[in-house]
Amino acid sequence: MNFTKYAVAALALGSFATPALAQATLCPQEGANAPLALHEEWIMEGWERHEGDPEFIFNEEMAKFYDLENTEGVYWDNFAPGDKQLFSDALEYGQNWEGHINASRSILHGMTDVNEAVVGKDTASSAIGFVGRIEPIEGDVVAFDTRSQLGWSCVDGVWKIKQELNYAWIVEPESIEAVLGRRLQFN
Repeated sequence: MNFTKYAVAALALGSFATPALAQATLCPQEGANAPLALHEEWIMEGWERHEGDPEFIFNEEMAKFYDLENTEGVYWDNFAPGDKQLFSDALEYGQNWEGHINASRSILHGMTDVNEAVVGKDTASSAIGFVGRIEPIEGDVVAFDTRSQLGWSCVDGVWKIKQELNYAWIVEPESIEAVLGRRLQFN
C-alpha cells in the first residue's frame, strides 16, 4: 500500500516536471541565437575570411552551426568546389570547402534585403540573400550573389543546420562593393 502511494506521488511529480524539462531544451525563438540571426552569423562570421586568418578547419570554425555528433542531413550548393553539389553528411560537405577557403586571401560577404524565417518548437527554416567576393591567393577575384535557405533542428537547446539549399550566380565585382560588410537590420 505504501509503495502504491509513493508510485502515484512520483508519477504526479514527474508529470509536473516534464513541461519544465521540455522548456529547458527549447531553442531560442528570437534574438541572437534564433535561426535568422544565426543564418547571418553563419555567413558573415563562419564563412568570412580575412588575409592573415589561421587555416580554416570546418570542425573548429563551424561547430556552432552544425551538429557534428549526428552529421546526417541534406546539403546542396551549386557553388560547392569540385564535382559534387549534394551531400548527405555535414562533415563531408564542410570539409569539401576547406581547400577552397584556405586558397583564398579573403572572402567577404554582405547581406541583401532578402531575409525571412519560420520558427517552430523543434524545427525552423530561414532564408537570406547575400553577396560575396572571393580574392584567391592565385587567380582573379570572383563576385557572386546568393540565395540561401537553411533548415534547422533543435538539438540540446541550440539550433543546428540539417538542411541547406544555396544557389549562387556570378556578378561583376563592382556591382556588390557597396553591399560588402552590410548586416541585417533586425526589428
